[in-house]
Amino acid sequence: MNAPSAQGAGATMEVKFDKAVFHVDSVKKAAYRFLDRFTPEISLTDEAIGCCLTFPAGTSAAAMAAIIEDFKKEVLDQELRRSIALETEAYRNAILALAFAPLQRTRK
Repeated sequence: MNAPSAQGAGATMEVKFDKAVFHVDSVKKAAYRFLDRFTPEISLTDEAIGCCLTFPAGTSAAAMAAIIEDFKKEVLDQELRRSIALETEAYRNAILALAFAPLQRTRK
């Protein structure tokens, strides 16, 4: 995480996530949930997902630090949700297929 820097109306901070650990979709979903607290700019390199976060003018350094910590937690939460969804996809599909199978038979 870099020190705050003035840019336009508010301060910006950069947060990086290792691409070997996190998927870009997880970062995007987490950033979406925080749109009321900062404006994200997401970029990719070979090893990392970079997030340049622009905070509204007047946001204190302490508030920015707290928001960034919450953002990191949300990224982890979204990543875990993604991995659970991938792990349980076959079971969900089987349950849905069985649940709607009687409807398909009665319609024919």
